[in-house]
Amino acid sequence: MSYPALWYMPTFSFQGPWHHYVLWNALAFAAAAILNSFIEWWAHHFILHGTRFGRFAYDLHHVGHHGMFRADETYHAQNDEMRSHVTFVLRDYVMFLLVTTPIWTAAELLAGRPFLVGGVLATLTGLQMFNSFHWRFHVPSDTWFQRTSFFLFLKEHHRRHHADMNSNFNVYCFPLADWVLGTLKRKPAEDAPQSRQKVDAGSTR
Repeated sequence: MSYPALWYMPTFSFQGPWHHYVLWNALAFAAAAILNSFIEWWAHHFILHGTRFGRFAYDLHHVGHHGMFRADETYHAQNDEMRSHVTFVLRDYVMFLLVTTPIWTAAELLAGRPFLVGGVLATLTGLQMFNSFHWRFHVPSDTWFQRTSFFLFLKEHHRRHHADMNSNFNVYCFPLADWVLGTLKRKPAEDAPQSRQKVDAGSTR
């Protein structure tokens, strides 16, 4: 059985009107943005807070990040060392693309429509939004956006995750996967017991 070469994929061989190409990729972007909520949830839950796929990301995030940032006053970075544990680095962008690009490639080959560009752009946009929002949650400044109800809702949503690491895994935009998968918690962070506990470096959560 032969498989189509990459240059026969609709992304590279599409011959219709340019606006059709843009439309298909816009639809792919929207679909990927929804799917990315679940990919973010899965990665945050099972890789950043679990050890079944290795300890590197777990030690950086569950032990390192959550060891520094709690749901109390330390939710905001207190020094430069804490600020250095907030954002993704280039390695993380590459790893997410390695995981998600095959999904958009398979969808394009199955549907015969140019989806790849929209899917990749959605992944990169989501990662950058994660970085941008996560930085502003933990290293706040007095800007008009950070005073909006939308931002304050997301900031509090994430603060509750720092109080209870089994909940609120979505970081940016609407927490769709948390809502669908039953991990959306609205309990005030200061009432959650984990806000007063040390992070257990030996946990396999």
